[in-house]
Formats: sequence, C-alpha cells, structure tokens
Amino acid sequence: MDVKAVYFSPTRTSEKITMTIARKVAMKFKTSLKDINITKNHDVERIPEFSKEDILILGLPVYSGRIPEVIEEYVHNLNADGTKAIIVVIYGNRDYDDALLEMRNILDENGFEVIAAGAFIGEHSFTDKVATGRPDEKDLEEARAFGDSIVIKLKNIGDNQVDSIDVKGNYPYKERGVLPHVTPSTNDNCTECMDCAEECPTGAISMDNPREADPSKCILCCECIKICPEDAKFNNDEKIIGLAKMLEDNFSQRRNPEIFI
Repeated sequence: MDVKAVYFSPTRTSEKITMTIARKVAMKFKTSLKDINITKNHDVERIPEFSKEDILILGLPVYSGRIPEVIEEYVHNLNADGTKAIIVVIYGNRDYDDALLEMRNILDENGFEVIAAGAFIGEHSFTDKVATGRPDEKDLEEARAFGDSIVIKLKNIGDNQVDSIDVKGNYPYKERGVLPHVTPSTNDNCTECMDCAEECPTGAISMDNPREADPSKCILCCECIKICPEDAKFNNDEKIIGLAKMLEDNFSQRRNPEIFI
C-alpha cells in the first residue's frame, strides 16, 4: 500500500492542505507516502499507476468554480480498478461551486471509489486581503483531523467495495469564467532574479526577460506576484482589479472547511 498525494498548487495552498492530510493518513497506516506535485509536470505521459491497495489523495485549486482547465486532461487520465480516493479542493473564500462534484465524477468514472472529500480555503490569487494567510494553523488542524477520520473510515471499509460519496455541486457544471488574456505587469523594482520565471507553472514568463510573458499561456494564478521578493509584479488589468475589489467587498468574512465523509 502507498498513499499517493497528487496535487496542482501554483501558490502552494493546495500543497499544504493535501500533504497535511496525506502525511496523517500515511503515518496512521505506517506506510509510504508518494509526493506527486503536478504543478509543473502534468504531462499525461507521466501519470502514476494505482493498485487496489493504494490510497489516492487528489488536491486541486478552484478556478471560477471548476477544476483548473490546464490540468483537466491529466485528471481525466487518472485510472484505477477499485482504488480508494479522497478528493480535496482549495478555494479563495468565495465558493467552490461545482469543482468537488467534477472531481468526484471524473474519478468515479475512471474506476476509483471516492470515500471522502473536503473543501478548504486558501488565500485568493487576486488579492491578499481575502482569506489572508490561509490555510492557517486552524485549517491545518482541521486537515489533520480529516486525515484521522479518513483512516477510521478506511479501516471500517476494509477490502469491501463502496459507492462514491455524495458531495455538493451541480451538473451540468457551471461554465468556465472567461478572464482577459493578460499577464501580471512588472515595475522597475525587478532585479531579474528569475524566481517568477522558474516557478511559473505554465512557462508563461520568459527565461530571457522576466518582464515578458505570454498571455496565451498565463492562467493568472498570480504566483509570480506572491513570490516576488521586490514586489515588482502586479495586476494592472482593470477587470482583474475590479474582481479583486468585488471579492474584498463581499467575501472577506472567514469561511470554514467543509468535510464529506
């Protein structure tokens, strides 16, 4: 048995929650943990295999109420034959809409048995004033408790086949939001340290000149803004600025994780 934690996490919020849950499950079962970060390596040719004894913990951020389009093909190519799975979404304090249901349905169709699910909160990509600093220690405590509950359920299930659990969401899924084809701007603080280019999950930022980026590749995860040591990266598009203001005005009140088990 291996616990296999698969996650896409440009700003590391999904990684924190997914790995916290996975470490607890692996520790309780005294088994190995495979850390499979697909943020920059989501080639369908590199998809892991799953035995019936393995446990998959899949963690994804929510983009406009859906799973990220950039890794949709990868997720659709995850296949198993009765592997137990736990699905986790991380959203920016507005709503996760249909993302959890979308994940459940994909894995259910591909031979997994989804036995638990969770919706956790991470600091919003567009503004650090919404869900600031999350997941925080309280979130991580809830993630560890979720891990304990998963272990109890898995031990009760044993080798028995089970139906995938019910989660919140609607089908047909909501249409994907259409964002402007822009990239974050760069001011004169830039020292060309190249942190942004090296960490960009889609390779949108030029490795020759970090001030240049390809809007057709940019997914507006805003990791470049969050990690820049000189505060040189920023959003200058009016629509993104307007969305950030709307989020700050309407979704600043703390939301708590939701667990389905």
